[in-house]
Amino acid sequence: MSLCPSHADREPSLHIKLAEDKILLKCQAGCETNSVLDSINLTVADLFTDSKPQGAIVATYDYVDEDFNFLFQVVRYEPKNFKQRHKNGSGEWVWNLEGIRRVLYHLPEITLEQGTIYLVEGEKDADKLWEYGQVATTSPGGSSAWKPEYANYLVNKKVTIIPDNDIAGFNFARTIVKSLRNKAREVKCILLPAEFNDISEWLVDNDIINLPPMEQDISILFKAEKPDYLDEEGVIAWHKDDYTFKAESIRQERTGVHAKISVFSDYQTIAWSTFNIEKSEDRTRLSNQVKKNDEDVRRKIDLFCAGLWEHHISNTVPEEMAGDETINPPVFFLYPFILEGGGTIIFSAPGRGKSYTALLWAQSINTGISTFWEVKQVPVMYINLERSRNSLQRRLAGINKILGLDPSESLLTFNARGKPLSAIQAPVEKAIKRYGIKLIILDSISRAGYGDLTESRPVNLIIDTLSGLSNSWVAIGHTPRGDESHVYGGIMFEAGADLVVQLKSEADGTKLGLCYEIVKKNDLPNLPSQVWKLEFEDWNIKSFDKAQSYEFTDISLPRKPKMVDAVIDFILNQDSSDATATEISEELGYNRQNVSELLNKSGKFVKTRKIGVKQYYGVKDA
Repeated sequence: MSLCPSHADREPSLHIKLAEDKILLKCQAGCETNSVLDSINLTVADLFTDSKPQGAIVATYDYVDEDFNFLFQVVRYEPKNFKQRHKNGSGEWVWNLEGIRRVLYHLPEITLEQGTIYLVEGEKDADKLWEYGQVATTSPGGSSAWKPEYANYLVNKKVTIIPDNDIAGFNFARTIVKSLRNKAREVKCILLPAEFNDISEWLVDNDIINLPPMEQDISILFKAEKPDYLDEEGVIAWHKDDYTFKAESIRQERTGVHAKISVFSDYQTIAWSTFNIEKSEDRTRLSNQVKKNDEDVRRKIDLFCAGLWEHHISNTVPEEMAGDETINPPVFFLYPFILEGGGTIIFSAPGRGKSYTALLWAQSINTGISTFWEVKQVPVMYINLERSRNSLQRRLAGINKILGLDPSESLLTFNARGKPLSAIQAPVEKAIKRYGIKLIILDSISRAGYGDLTESRPVNLIIDTLSGLSNSWVAIGHTPRGDESHVYGGIMFEAGADLVVQLKSEADGTKLGLCYEIVKKNDLPNLPSQVWKLEFEDWNIKSFDKAQSYEFTDISLPRKPKMVDAVIDFILNQDSSDATATEISEELGYNRQNVSELLNKSGKFVKTRKIGVKQYYGVKDA
């Protein structure tokens, strides 16, 4: 039993047996026989003990002792193969090195050398450097045959190692460095550019005078390889040798970093799994799906996962940003309510025309029709969480007609009534990529499914989810009972949106007046409210036009009071003229913490009575 040279063996797994005239090899870890032989520069023919080397001899390399006495010879064949031989007492070649002292190539010269000695991988490369006037050596037997005693020939020498550009070459270099510790005077290395396999190839296109400046500290040989991460359409990828590794859905969870990791070969998925990338056993399971007990694949997966989170978060970094007055003003998908690269919330009480408005906005932008508002045509997706498919189809047909379109004109729609946005986020994201969507419209916020809308965290999750799905979005919000002046939920809705539009409506028979007032805006001038008229006939939309100045005057009035005034009005309208923070927040839809701070810190309220844990507040000086 021996350590297998074909993989990173820690326990002897290579079974070697002599059977009559041949040697039998079997790696119990699964390595192919040819792979084992390749790693030590042998062929199948070398397994037959009475066989002679096959092929034509193209070069011979003599190894001598310090006094130039012949010791043995390395023979190179074509096709590429190497054998070693020595002479017996009769001067006949014997094809082995049994009992023969093994030394470094060009031993007498390197023993006398006080300058740089280049240590390369193979006699051909060493001789090539000698042709250019450099002192160079190698060890017999290839990259896997370095012996610790060779270091004794390099005591107090300066050695520069030039490994071949492959895994075996780098392992060879690391082994040499370790054996030269506390022996060589100085050890450096030269790592060749990726396009050159060895120093002989490099010398074809480069001048020898450029070689010494390429010396590096040997620590570079021991630095872990870092994947060359690429960001490809929302997926982080690493293309390495015959494999491509991809990561998506990367997220920090309580137990660690989780992600979906996929392994590809020849553009085909050969394994994938979603797991905790920080757990060794999870990575091992994935590597076993690719190729059982393949240490190289396992190492690549480990490397890919090791730096994944750091690369993922590196895309979000601060920058030194200079002011720029030449930047163009904002661009609108629909003026003045929907910004390119911005988020809009439109809100009102139920049944006031929000969904009709959002559907009209969507189809106007989707088809590029500027009948009612100036639009920029882009692909739109309408996310319907509120209504049945039939109801939305009927509404869309009416919208198409008032836009002058065929009633059957389509609009990409994600119909998912009964499901929250949190449950369909992944398919929505996939559809956005597939259809090149530039604007999404959510109907409605109340169906998002992230938690209590009066708390900050669910509100932030909704805003972050919409912004993560699309740079441009519209969301429909509702108002609390008894107060139509703001969006139901935490104040972070208004903070997270670029535009907030209050929709006030007034019914007049079959007509519905709609007043659009921008109540929050970023980087925009003051814009007047707009009043439109929506007319119905037999459950369907009949027309949509600008309202006359004398129509729907009630909805043109100023906005309702701010929160402090709304709370005062609410308390004064109670029979007891007082109320708790919980009662106020539930009835008016404000965040309870904000209400509590207002009651205790604004100076406008006083504590009146306490029943159990319930603290009541009245209006000061009321």
